[in-house]
Amino acid sequence: MRTENPLDLTQAAYLCGGRRRAALVAVLALRDDRVIGFTGRQVQALGPDGSNQLERAVVAALPAGGLPLSTLLTTVAGLPAMAELKASLVERGLLSRWFPGRLTAFGRQVRRSLREHAIGTYRVAVAGPRAIVVPELRRLFEGRDRQDAVRREAPV
Repeated sequence: MRTENPLDLTQAAYLCGGRRRAALVAVLALRDDRVIGFTGRQVQALGPDGSNQLERAVVAALPAGGLPLSTLLTTVAGLPAMAELKASLVERGLLSRWFPGRLTAFGRQVRRSLREHAIGTYRVAVAGPRAIVVPELRRLFEGRDRQDAVRREAPV
């Protein structure tokens, strides 16, 4: 069934970038809400569960000692909550029932509209880590930190 209802942040991210992008924006939303925190590249739970099913699954996936960010993103991308998120996009007529991972014509139209009009956190959902405004946070999600950047810039 096609719907004109607005997509939530994780649905927009999945539509524009797949499971890993949806995992990224769920983690960013939890960080913004101070539900999780970063120590370097290690992610720890700080507070109560998230505000939607995928965010709650992210918090539940974090052991007491935390996880490296890359491991958390990979884990979240494979959770049942992610399959349910995908199913919601199929139900809305945005992803194909018969060709897994393929957008329908309506899905392509919605994605195009998101790309043209996204603002704020939706820009990250649409464009990925390069749209993160805070440089240190962007480097973290792009897989780079200050030491990596210094090593790349250091003369050989």
